[in-house]
Amino acid sequence: MINSVPNNSSYHQGNFIPTNKDKVIKLNSLGGVYYRSSLEKKFMTYLDINENIIRWSAEIFEIPYTSKEVINGDVVYKNRRYYPDFYYEMRSSESIKRVIAEVKPKSEYNDVILFREGKFNIPKDATMKKMKNLEYKIKMSQKNSAKWETMVEFCNKKGYEFIIITDEILNKKI
Repeated sequence: MINSVPNNSSYHQGNFIPTNKDKVIKLNSLGGVYYRSSLEKKFMTYLDINENIIRWSAEIFEIPYTSKEVINGDVVYKNRRYYPDFYYEMRSSESIKRVIAEVKPKSEYNDVILFREGKFNIPKDATMKKMKNLEYKIKMSQKNSAKWETMVEFCNKKGYEFIIITDEILNKKI
């Protein structure tokens, strides 16, 4: 799945053709980098035009991690693979920073915080649809939490920085 062709029609997806192709670590066969959301495309634009970005790419690392799931009341551990959204190298005042970045809507980031703090609440006017939505949010938050914990460990070992870029941050940068 490392920067493979996107196939989820629910999102704005496509092939980003960078202006500064020499900065991209790995281009696809069409001379670009695939994006899976409008947020990822916006971040690619930032990486492409920012003069302090030396090199960048999307989904170039495959990181194994273990997820914990509850299936029929039993806790089950599953081996999974995580492909972080971006890797980039950036000139800073004294050195080169190596960064792995995950791009998410602020709401999904906030859901992970709620999950970690055990603060998801059952809606007062709980309908079946609202309960299904809550179940999905909890499941995705648990998955993202496990992936991000794995990335922090990976980055600490490699001397990289791990950051989460939200739409709120992107709207201020670009």
